[in-house]
Amino acid sequence: MLRGIKAVGFDMDGTFLETHVDYGKLELADRNVLKVHGIPFDEVYPEPDWKRKRANIRLWLEEHDRTDEFQTIYDEIDEAFTEVELEFVHEARPYPGSLECISELRSRGYVVGLLTRGSIRYAETALSHAGASGIFDVVMGRDSIYYDDAKPSPVAMIEFSKRLGVEPPELLYVGDNITDWFSARDAGSSYAGVLTGNGEATGWSDVDPGIHVIEYAGDVKDLLPRRL
Repeated sequence: MLRGIKAVGFDMDGTFLETHVDYGKLELADRNVLKVHGIPFDEVYPEPDWKRKRANIRLWLEEHDRTDEFQTIYDEIDEAFTEVELEFVHEARPYPGSLECISELRSRGYVVGLLTRGSIRYAETALSHAGASGIFDVVMGRDSIYYDDAKPSPVAMIEFSKRLGVEPPELLYVGDNITDWFSARDAGSSYAGVLTGNGEATGWSDVDPGIHVIEYAGDVKDLLPRRL
């Protein structure tokens, strides 16, 4: 049993919900926006970097006396990402035990939240299709914070903890991806890895033998005692 935990947070895609996102299209979305604006992607991102920080775009624009275009481009990239995420959002469904564990955690005295790298609009729409609207105390997406501070940055997890009303060490975060673990670890939060989505037992043990491994997100209740 984990002690000292006051809040439980969940990743969404591949963790709390089974979803369908065309990640190939998502990979091209910001490239296409930059192309429309005549900005060479390879100059902005000369080295492979899946995080693709917006600071690189701002720097390029500053160097070419186009700083005033930054917010427009920033917003267009976010909208392009969200359009891709929403394409198959109607297929979202909860993994076994996901919905049931929320009421159980609440009955034990925990606050619960969802922190995703998807947009807020995508997250809320996916939760609605999965019959999970309004079940979380806090829902945060990449657009709840400056993009460069979204997961896997620990800044996102620290802000998430703050909105839940707890300190980062009092938060247990559940995810399926190593980036989820990075964000939790670097913020000082506890972490549990699921076997859905991208998660697998051998993978988690290779990352850190101390990671708590559970089959489904809903099984997190087995790691926690009653608080009240």
